[in-house]
Amino acid sequence: MAGSWHPSTHLPLNEKEVRQLMAEHVNIDGWKMARKGHIYTFWSVPEAPSSNGLSYGVNAMTGTVYDAVSGGPLWNLLIKDAPDLDKIVSGEQYQKVILKLADQAIKTSGMTTDRKQWVSGGYGEGFIYGDVIKDHRRIYIKLDVFTQQWEEIEDPWKN
Repeated sequence: MAGSWHPSTHLPLNEKEVRQLMAEHVNIDGWKMARKGHIYTFWSVPEAPSSNGLSYGVNAMTGTVYDAVSGGPLWNLLIKDAPDLDKIVSGEQYQKVILKLADQAIKTSGMTTDRKQWVSGGYGEGFIYGDVIKDHRRIYIKLDVFTQQWEEIEDPWKN
């Protein structure tokens, strides 16, 4: 895994660790939290009923925090020098950074791409997905852009 790890952490993260690491990044005082398997969801409760709150998911298996609505990765709780994508306000700029991080992971794993925009979207739980070439065949993968963990998945467009 790339980057500098938070001291004395192990995976999967437990609830106490997730809460503590989230609090180091976001003021989660007064936020609600739910857990389903290895996914923790945090959401703010705005004072004004007409306001929208924030909601983040945390994948305790990778430490990646993602937008709970879109599934797009935002930052990693354990990799200190990972970029903070939550601070990017332009969707176009976000996509450029995601593609740059994903391309780095692809190159280090022995895979290649046959086009610039190979990323198809968010897979949820902080992963992105797309198709790549590995061992001279096209495969579909889900990829954590921070940890560079990936796995082959079924073609998401096949019905």
